[in-house]
Amino acid sequence: MKILLAGFNVDAEALKDCKKHRSALTPESIAAAYARISRSVKSVDVLRKDARQEVDKARKSNRRIIFNMGHHSIAEHAVFNFDIIGISRRAVEELERFRLCSYTEKSQRHVPLKGDYIIPGELKNTHLIQDFRDIVRRQNALYVQL
Repeated sequence: MKILLAGFNVDAEALKDCKKHRSALTPESIAAAYARISRSVKSVDVLRKDARQEVDKARKSNRRIIFNMGHHSIAEHAVFNFDIIGISRRAVEELERFRLCSYTEKSQRHVPLKGDYIIPGELKNTHLIQDFRDIVRRQNALYVQL
């Protein structure tokens, strides 16, 4: 199994600033800025600018607001994209059960089965492994016929 960080959301102004100042690109500044909207008289663009310019302060603020004060929804403003490669169908279903995230997966209807599958650890080195492989091959063949 591989898990790769494919991307994350970054403040558009931070991208412009990066060319000038080589500042750290991080979604933390977005979360910190939006955490302040409900209690600050500053406009959101000013809040974002402040957070971009003081990333360490934004990180400390995020820790305090999210963990100490319990405002977990603030963390939802930071978005990370991960490629999760080589996990079982069962693992995909378990991962998707927690809907804090958004998911896009390969369609089993539109992407042909390659015959790859994961053998449960309990079956490895047993007399049942060949039966298991045969059943998986037969079920995949039937699925293609349907």
